[in-house]
Amino acid sequence: MAVQLLTVSEYARHRGCDEKAVRKAISENRISVIFDAKGRRRIDPAVADIQWAQNTRARADSGRAVAASAVGPVGSGPTPPEAPTGAESGTATEPASYSDYRARTEKATYERAERENMREAGKLAETVQVKRGIYDSFRSLRDTAMAVAQRAAPRCIGMGDARDIEHVIAEELRKAFEGWEERMLELLPKEDGV
Repeated sequence: MAVQLLTVSEYARHRGCDEKAVRKAISENRISVIFDAKGRRRIDPAVADIQWAQNTRARADSGRAVAASAVGPVGSGPTPPEAPTGAESGTATEPASYSDYRARTEKATYERAERENMREAGKLAETVQVKRGIYDSFRSLRDTAMAVAQRAAPRCIGMGDARDIEHVIAEELRKAFEGWEERMLELLPKEDGV
């Protein structure tokens, strides 16, 4: 029986993936190619499928199942942990595969590491601390704004023109907000290049 060789685009259709993925797998030597008599690249699908399963990891967001050969033959090593059923994995129609379980685990590990890196870099704060800081900040602004009347009233004694009184109140409010802004800028972390 003769081996049927496929072009890159035919093999991509066979795999159900984009041609770019097949070309990348070839350039990274994850699958091998054969050159025909005219020097064109051809792919043996049976060999390439095995190589693809052994040398290509499923992406965390692909949703594709890894072929059984990627896990290895029965008795070759530890069995993968039992994946949750479809109801637990969020799909009601089919049970989650090993690759789904692995993708979720890798994604969670990545997100945890990213949070830890951001926390160490000082770019991540605890929710409780942020909420407390917001509350304290606005309480300070409220207290300063409420004192505007006490500061403006003595300056308004004897004024008969409403525009002059409005000017005094606006000036006191501006001072209150500028003071609050200065205190906030002192508390906030400095950005690079600012």
